[in-house]
Amino acid sequence: MIRPKENSDIGRPSRRIIITSAAAAAAYLWAPKAIRAQPPAGLAAVVTPPVRSPFPRLAFFSADEFLLLDAFAEMLIPADSKSGGAREAKVAWMLDARLAESRDLDWRQSWHDDLAEIDRLSRLWHGRKFVEASEQQRTSLMDRISKNEADPKEPGEYAFGTIKWSVADIYYRTRIGIHDDLEYQGNVYQDEFSGTDVSKRG
Repeated sequence: MIRPKENSDIGRPSRRIIITSAAAAAAYLWAPKAIRAQPPAGLAAVVTPPVRSPFPRLAFFSADEFLLLDAFAEMLIPADSKSGGAREAKVAWMLDARLAESRDLDWRQSWHDDLAEIDRLSRLWHGRKFVEASEQQRTSLMDRISKNEADPKEPGEYAFGTIKWSVADIYYRTRIGIHDDLEYQGNVYQDEFSGTDVSKRG
């Protein structure tokens, strides 16, 4: 199941789907590109201001796939008063980079297939793509495909499991997930061993 936003009536468990002790993931930076308009013949060139593309360096996902994944991930781990959610942690961007570097062709293709399945079900059940659906419609879809995580069989259930665990794994490797959400303070130095002193046994 997925975690609701604060003050939601939908009952779902905590966002702590996975807790890892990995170091924070490295941040990814994308620089905008300036776009120059092509002037009509005989007119002086018109220079437009720099435009920041929403997808300046997607390495694996298409723009539509990225939007779907980003929205889906934020539904799984939304921002709240304690910490930022999956979007602020740049989970979708990190998944894009991870998949682009993978040599597992079957795993890569499964992500295209899973995201397409989510959109197919959204169109079937709500008549529109996932990113165009209302929050209520998105929640309804996600609740429906998350009911049998232990034994997925129905359409969308495998896709939900794959996306959920991957999103959680990456989120809890980031500064936001580790320090803001889990409030990890670092390892604690022990000046003496707290176990049993076996040297004193008879």
